[in-house]
Amino acid sequence: MLTLPLRFLTVALCIQLLLGNSFAEAAEQQTKPNPFKKNQLTPRYFCDGIATGDLNCDGHADIVAGPYWYAGPKFTAAHEFYIAEPLEPEKSPSNSMFSFVHDFNGDGWPDILVLGRVHLHPAYWYENPGDQEGVWPKHYAFERVYGESPTLVDLDGDGRPQLVCHWEGRWGWIEPNWEAPTEPWQFKPLSELGDWKEFYHGTGVGDVDGDGRLDLVLNDGWFIQPSEPNTTWTWHPHRFSDERGGAQMFVYDIDGDGDNDVVTSLNAHGWGLAWFEQYREGDEIAFRRHQFMGTREEIDKYGVAFTQPHALDLGDINGDGLKDLVVGKRMWAHGPKGDIEPGAAPVLYWFELTRQDGETRFVPHRIDDRSGVGVQVTIADVNGDGVNDILTASKLGSFVFINQHSKE
Repeated sequence: MLTLPLRFLTVALCIQLLLGNSFAEAAEQQTKPNPFKKNQLTPRYFCDGIATGDLNCDGHADIVAGPYWYAGPKFTAAHEFYIAEPLEPEKSPSNSMFSFVHDFNGDGWPDILVLGRVHLHPAYWYENPGDQEGVWPKHYAFERVYGESPTLVDLDGDGRPQLVCHWEGRWGWIEPNWEAPTEPWQFKPLSELGDWKEFYHGTGVGDVDGDGRLDLVLNDGWFIQPSEPNTTWTWHPHRFSDERGGAQMFVYDIDGDGDNDVVTSLNAHGWGLAWFEQYREGDEIAFRRHQFMGTREEIDKYGVAFTQPHALDLGDINGDGLKDLVVGKRMWAHGPKGDIEPGAAPVLYWFELTRQDGETRFVPHRIDDRSGVGVQVTIADVNGDGVNDILTASKLGSFVFINQHSKE
């Protein structure tokens, strides 16, 4: 077992003292009893993202967080697939910002793709050695993955996932040569040349126009996927947030009226959550903003306020058939003195989607105030009981929150 050096113990103690002072100041109250059981996979800071997949092919979901995968369904056995080096929480984010699980070489064993910091780390994928223990073979994938919320999804409908991001001024995706996945991966553009920053905030994928094809949604608008492959996607400008922009963006029929809406954070390093109602202006798609979290001064209006909503996921938490939003406060994205309210409690919330009496709302429920998020939070049923659980990683460690909502 790895032991924690004294300097990391000291840092961890300082964090707890700092956070303890902020807990008493938190005014937010959840409206229902907390149905989640918290399990801390590790108290050490290794990563800012977390994912899941059946890595040992035993029929149980496993969890990937930084250099470890944790065997389900108990998640007590940690397996090191690259060399683990604990990081100092007050310093810059890690070399493991996002993890994605997929069988990239087609051998039947799921592999792990790891993305580091946008401007510092190449992307690598680690080849699952099957039933052999030890460090996994490491393969270079791509030089840099630009954008703060890349996602791995089957964007073009060919049955294989693509890593959606931007590169050299164009949006598109990165994918391997599926016949030779250990060779460097290639970027395939879908857009014209533009001025897109490497730290771009606000990215998602979904069918905006209802034509059955996935579109690319950005804070500044969306690209419509054409019916003909290998052609440029059509750009539709629409500024969702006038702030920096959020993180993950989700396309979903939030109000149940038959067309897809958008939900996201407004500023990944500041304040705000909102959903955007789709409507028509003549033949054109437009969006109307409905905010459901704002600044500290608006807490009476929305019932909750926290900064740094830099990781979100959408999924059914309470089993009512509607997709809810999970989001929390990222802790120390730019150190203990950076951004807004860096010393506030690193909370984790789920926002329950309700539709009652013609009104659509996202109702906040606090899950925890000593975990928060990094840049990737995951909703998934990891214990196989039929209800979705929540996985998160931050500078306080890696966590799984087991959902104890009744399946009925």
